[in-house]
Amino acid sequence: MSKELRLKEAIENAEANVLFLAGLPDKELSNRLDLVHIQMELAEQKRNTDSLELLEVWRSQLIEARIYKAENEIDDVPNEIELAIDDIETVVAKTEEREEIIEGAQTYQKVYKQKIKEDNSDQISLF
Repeated sequence: MSKELRLKEAIENAEANVLFLAGLPDKELSNRLDLVHIQMELAEQKRNTDSLELLEVWRSQLIEARIYKAENEIDDVPNEIELAIDDIETVVAKTEEREEIIEGAQTYQKVYKQKIKEDNSDQISLF
């Protein structure tokens, strides 16, 4: 994608970008901002004005997102990995519950069968 198209897209989608970024943890926003600053220094050294324009837009969106997040007390949006881990933990917990129920049923069956055998032996001895 060309730099002009990226710049145009970043400007047109500024509001959506800021809202998305506001859902990220503050530490990640800080890291992204640091990375943009490093990229800006490199672009200045290479006198790459097109990249500088795009980086400045990204920088301003990151700053806006951090301000918006702080002012509106926006919680972090969990990432896909955290959601998957939560799903796995739920499945494991349910599986353990089911195993306990099955073990309890099996224990009950053994006791019940043993009781039936004892009851039958008493009846046979009567005849």
